[in-house]
Amino acid sequence: MVMPSRRRLLQTLGLAAGASAVAVTAGGVQPDQPTSWPMARHDPAGTARTADAGPKDGVELAWTHDGTDWFRGTAEPILVGDTLYAAGAGLLALDPETGRRRFGTAGPYDASPARARTSVYTTPTLGVPSQSGIVGLNSSGGLGLLDLGSVGTERWTAPTPDHDHPFASMPGEHATPVAADGVVVSPTPDRESLVALDADDGEVRWQATPTNDNASVTFTRPAVRDGVVYATAWPYRVSAYDLDSGTRQWHRELDEQLLQAPVATEEHVVVLSRESVRSLDPTDGSTQWRYGHGGNVTESTPAVADGVVFAPTEDGVLDAVDLASGERAWRAPFEGNAAPVVGDGVVYAVRSQSELVALEADSGVERFR
Repeated sequence: MVMPSRRRLLQTLGLAAGASAVAVTAGGVQPDQPTSWPMARHDPAGTARTADAGPKDGVELAWTHDGTDWFRGTAEPILVGDTLYAAGAGLLALDPETGRRRFGTAGPYDASPARARTSVYTTPTLGVPSQSGIVGLNSSGGLGLLDLGSVGTERWTAPTPDHDHPFASMPGEHATPVAADGVVVSPTPDRESLVALDADDGEVRWQATPTNDNASVTFTRPAVRDGVVYATAWPYRVSAYDLDSGTRQWHRELDEQLLQAPVATEEHVVVLSRESVRSLDPTDGSTQWRYGHGGNVTESTPAVADGVVFAPTEDGVLDAVDLASGERAWRAPFEGNAAPVVGDGVVYAVRSQSELVALEADSGVERFR
């Protein structure tokens, strides 16, 4: 029997593109209480792992939502309570069971939002990067005014760019934020700094900007675990910062280009470079093991679940690597880049941005395509 919560997992895989959004489910299933997927990669640590189950067979289209003229959704959606949020030239909020629109707000929001708890509002704040800064959005959409849109959608914007040196970024280039302990941690829109903001009012708690480097850096989505922020920055940087103060705890320069977000576990910081998967010690950043995948990774992000790292190589395969030893557990055919997610022993990944693939997590055997 297919469990009701299985539809929920697949609604967060990022199946929002062009001017429409879609969801898939196992045939005939009626979901029960909502499952939370409050930010891209599921949790602050970026594991992309949930205890909930997804479908293992009998997958079919559940609904399609035709977006407005302004919606250009490409970022990974998130699920908060009974609302599915998708960003792309604005924020679109949908009923996850039917695809019915709850509200929509046009704006310069192109990256996945992160749900942050606040102490001054009755509803959560969604932190999302924009070209003007990190914006705190009202998760309920604000007050609708007939055909005039809504007011109260934006709660705060920070940090504001310097007038003489405005943020230089293009739509869709923003790294996704992370929300943890009432703080939104995100690269600034130009991705040259890392900033921690109070979720209540957007106050800057700290900002980390590398100095004395021979070249500028480009931060990716950070990972937060146990009060520490782990951040990779192109081309070679990996650093750890205290979540409360921003004090840098350690810093490493690797010999391989780092283009995607790290994943933090209790004993490992997993980074995926162009040529390898690497485990760093969370206490000092030293390399614990290195697995050369033989690919050329530029756009993929790994997932970590049940002691295994799942990493697309962008060279025709997806590798499963033992987290403790760094040895390959299995290798399965997989074309293109991806950001896999894992639930109940199944790895789900969108291949070439158009095809959903499910693999057994313990063997790589394909369940459906």
